[in-house]
Amino acid sequence: MMIKKLALVMTLIVGTLLLGSLFGVQHMNEELGITKPVPLEIKTDQSDDSVKPVVQSGATKTQVDAKSELIDKRQKAEDVGRFNFFSELGSNMAEGANRLSRLALSQVMAFVHEVLNGESRSE
Repeated sequence: MMIKKLALVMTLIVGTLLLGSLFGVQHMNEELGITKPVPLEIKTDQSDDSVKPVVQSGATKTQVDAKSELIDKRQKAEDVGRFNFFSELGSNMAEGANRLSRLALSQVMAFVHEVLNGESRSE
């Protein structure tokens, strides 16, 4: 029981140290101008792949109705625009994680500067 508790405490300490060093390296890289965060570029493909429906002379009325319904749906999709739920979800999660990490980093660095170093923001 004691060994499990010791392993858990050591894991938490090592994880905290690694996370702190990661934040420190990221902060110093940005402060020194070595790296700058680059926003994600979303590439959209604006190729014209519209398919013209061809109505045969011997087509039945149900086929024509189905084709006209598909044409209406395609037009509606073009008006609304393409939307991929999982791509949007992933993008929003990545942006949220980025903002959250930036907020945590700025709060930690503000604490270090103001409390530990005794500096004020007015300097």
